[in-house]
Amino acid sequence: MALVFLVFLHLQACFLYYVGYINSFYSWDNQFDHWKNHPGGIESADVRERYMFMLGQSVGNVFQMSFKPQTISEQAVTLLFIVSGAILYALLVGLLSSAAVAYDSSGRLYRQKIDELTEYLNWKRIDDQTKKKVLGYYEYKYRGKFFEEQTLLADMNCSLRMELATINCRRLIDKVPFLKRELNDGRDEIYLGKMSTALQAVYFVTGDFIFHQGEIGVEMYFIQSGTVNILMNGRLVACLKEGSFFGEVSLIANVPRTATVQAASNCTVYSLSSKDFSGIIAEFDDMKERVDQIYKDRMEKIKIEKEKKARGKGVAKML
Repeated sequence: MALVFLVFLHLQACFLYYVGYINSFYSWDNQFDHWKNHPGGIESADVRERYMFMLGQSVGNVFQMSFKPQTISEQAVTLLFIVSGAILYALLVGLLSSAAVAYDSSGRLYRQKIDELTEYLNWKRIDDQTKKKVLGYYEYKYRGKFFEEQTLLADMNCSLRMELATINCRRLIDKVPFLKRELNDGRDEIYLGKMSTALQAVYFVTGDFIFHQGEIGVEMYFIQSGTVNILMNGRLVACLKEGSFFGEVSLIANVPRTATVQAASNCTVYSLSSKDFSGIIAEFDDMKERVDQIYKDRMEKIKIEKEKKARGKGVAKML
């Protein structure tokens, strides 16, 4: 496009000069101060000086009326180039605008999303504190760039999706002892890929509750970034940071949550549902046997704890 624009300016300079030439440069020495003060006028100037002057007039015609035609032929040619220049200038601006939009398409989609969300919150008359929290969530999740991640991944084949998921989640899975598989039988990477693909990114802002004590859990979580507080009966008992995991009991035993987990900062965590987990280990007998054994041990431990509590209550009644 830039080359077309330069060629246009060159042709305009040549045509305007030619029209002046065939009219013996009528009134040019008087019309243009440049030639009025030039010894001998335009006809005494060399080719380079004439060309640079006409090129300057051409640029002026594109952006504002610079050349002042006197004869009919000069007026016709000038009018033609002014109209053509305006069209070319509009095309150039349009192309630059399109390039700017295409350069940051994800940023534009993000701003549209935020504008739509703000309008929705105002329409629902949401209070300022909640509105700030919701907007903060979107800002943290998308960080100025909006991507339809599921749509992008859906266009990929299974191998690519699994490879991307493994790159993101390998480190998290390796830190959970009962999820690791290292048999070197050629299926370790397949298992890791399936497990990684099953993980779903979830975002929480400071103060959000991830789950509450007493709920029946169906997922475990891996912390990719941020910090969470572990609360039991309303008291802080621990803090977990990047690389930690929690809620793993829900994958192997259908029991209530033993603690409440709250985001102490903005957090990105990955969740693994018990349904996806069960489907994966069903394909790997060794993993299924390991999880079944963990489940039996866990149930035995819960049974012993219940019996202790029951005996304690019985003794209390006798006293």
